[in-house]
Amino acid sequence: MSRALRGLLIAMCAGALAGCAGALTWNPYSTSAPAQASAAVEPIPGRYVVQPGDTLYSIAWRYGLDYHDVAAWNGIGSSYLIKPGQTLVLSAPAHVVITRPPVRTTAPSTATTAAGDHAPPSGPMNWAWPTSGAVVRLFHAGDPLSKGIDISGAQGQPVYAAAPGKVVYTGSGIIGYGKLIIIKNSERFLSAYADNDSMLVREGDAVRSGERIATMGLDRNGHPLLHFEIRYDGKPVNPLDYLPARAHLRNTP
Repeated sequence: MSRALRGLLIAMCAGALAGCAGALTWNPYSTSAPAQASAAVEPIPGRYVVQPGDTLYSIAWRYGLDYHDVAAWNGIGSSYLIKPGQTLVLSAPAHVVITRPPVRTTAPSTATTAAGDHAPPSGPMNWAWPTSGAVVRLFHAGDPLSKGIDISGAQGQPVYAAAPGKVVYTGSGIIGYGKLIIIKNSERFLSAYADNDSMLVREGDAVRSGERIATMGLDRNGHPLLHFEIRYDGKPVNPLDYLPARAHLRNTP
């Protein structure tokens, strides 16, 4: 083989490896934050004009608020119905007193502290893993870019409801979540399933634990995964405090 041909082959191989570097930088078993987080952070405006497709739950979710608070601040009844063009106040008026549903269980010592001086209860609801796969991104309390966990898998694989409840939002109107499903699991718990490829439920549907609700899609970096969150009184809590324990994060549920 001539020196010229050998040099050409070496250059071609080096170029091919460089082109593949982007595909090799994502470690599916790394729990460190990727370059781009699944969920973006939006500043809370003083007022918000309801857009088509919005629900009270999705607006509260977008800005990290409790939907009970937003309803109380705006005189919205227990139906929590809003309509496009309606202007909502997203901060507490001085005269409004918030009354929350009673806590029926005691808080586990491992649960992440939620709003106020109380921690979320672990029961009596039984949570299940929303899909199979490795946890590739962990929850970090107080980090606005790590409000849940990411579970890797294959594009199109099933996504399941982690607990029974009512679907209160389906859409792609919240920045950073892609195709998103929010389920109201109780008066104080909401769960979210983001970056879906397809959504198999609609707003208002009642779902059972383990019911198929979506298929896994891709995040903004092109990785197949499910971004999963649990919120208590509007505040993110660590899903791993509620999901069944696994022997190792690399194992599938």
